[in-house]
Parts: sequence; C-alpha cells; structure tokens
Amino acid sequence: MELKGFKEFDKILIEIKEKAPETTKKFLMLQAEDLKKDAKELTPVDTGTLKNAWQRENGKRLTGNAFSQIVFNMTNYANHVEYGHRIGKSKTKFVKGKFMLRKALNTWQTKFYKDLKNFYGGLIKK
Repeated sequence: MELKGFKEFDKILIEIKEKAPETTKKFLMLQAEDLKKDAKELTPVDTGTLKNAWQRENGKRLTGNAFSQIVFNMTNYANHVEYGHRIGKSKTKFVKGKFMLRKALNTWQTKFYKDLKNFYGGLIKK
C-alpha cells in the first residue's frame, strides 16, 4: 500500500508555519483598527478631543505577547464617559456611561470570528 500526496501536504504545512506569524500579526492589527474605528463612531462628541484620542498599539511592550493589540483612550475623562460618574456638590446625581468601547467590542466579536475563519481558510487554501 502506497500513500501519495504527503510531500505536497508537508510543503503546505511548512509554508503555513513560515507565513502564519507575520500574517497573524497583520490580521490582529487590522482587527484592532476596526475596533478602534467602531469605538470612535460610538464616542459622543462635544469638542472632539475624546473621539480623536482613540489609539491602537501592539501589546508586546505591555504583555510580552507579540500576538496582542491594545485599543485605548488616554483622555483623562474617558473612563467617566465610558462607565458614568457622579455630579453635583453632594455627588448624589449620576450620569450614566455611554459604554462606547464595550458596545464596540460586543459588535466586533461576532465579526472577528467570521473574519478569523475566512482568514485562516484563505491561508490554508494558498
């Protein structure tokens, strides 16, 4: 009994092994950019400072993992708009949060898994 096709399959696996890390990093960067764009769209605008402060960064510096991306907003009041805050002298009234990053993340998650399947399916077909 002779099995055929394993040499070609081995070549494909070697090619995927070599290309996967860089293409995965690029895929994650593009996904993080999509998340940032969605968060920007959901951010309320007064002066535009909060909306324009959304950033994306490779997470390797913070996490040590090359396959991570971080979406963040360094505006000093971003967390108050995201989660809500108390107002007034007695701090008895509460302004509800807008949850712009949380909402963006929830809608982005389903899209991410579909894109991931398409991305790796395309990598294997090549």
